[in-house]
Amino acid sequence: MSPVGRDDLGFKIKTISKLLAQNMTNSIASLDLTSSQSVVLGYLCYRAQRQETVYPRDLERHFSFTHPTVSGLLQRLEAKGYLRFEPSPEDRRCKQILVTRRALEANQQVLDHLAAAEQRLVSDMSPVEITQLHSFLDRMIQNLSASNGAAQAVDPFPRSADKTERKPEDHGWQSPDIR
Repeated sequence: MSPVGRDDLGFKIKTISKLLAQNMTNSIASLDLTSSQSVVLGYLCYRAQRQETVYPRDLERHFSFTHPTVSGLLQRLEAKGYLRFEPSPEDRRCKQILVTRRALEANQQVLDHLAAAEQRLVSDMSPVEITQLHSFLDRMIQNLSASNGAAQAVDPFPRSADKTERKPEDHGWQSPDIR
C-alpha cells in the first residue's frame, strides 16, 4: 500500500474540487456572490423556471442547512437585490422566495462560467474518455455512498420525473416574467 500523496485518488479529486471552487470564486467575483450563494441562487432560479413556489424551509431540507444558515444566506441575497419575499397566498404567515431579474441574469453568467470550466477540465479528452470519466466518477460516488450507508450526493438541480437526459447546453433557459 502506497502512502497518501500526490498519486492518491482522494488527493487528486480534492485538488480538482479546490481548483474548480477557486476558478468559480474568481469568475463570479464581479457578481458579488460567494460560491454558496451562487449554488442557492441557482437552485432558486431552477425552481422559478419550473414555476415552483419555494420557501426557506425548502432550502433547509434540500441542502441540509440549518435555519440560521438559510436565514443568513437569504438576507444577504435580498440585500444584494437577488431576491425578494412575498407572503404565501395559501398561508400568509409563510414567506415565499421570489428571484429578481438580476438573479436570473447572474445565474446565467454562473452557468456560463460553469460550462466553460467544465470544458477546460476535459479539453484534451475524447468524447469516449469523457463518457468513461463520468461512468467512473458515478461508480466511485456509488461505492462510497453504499459503504458509508450514506445517501447519494445532493444534486442542486435534480432531474425531472420524466428522467430526461440533460445536456450541457440545457442548463440555460429562457427566464420567466419575473418582477
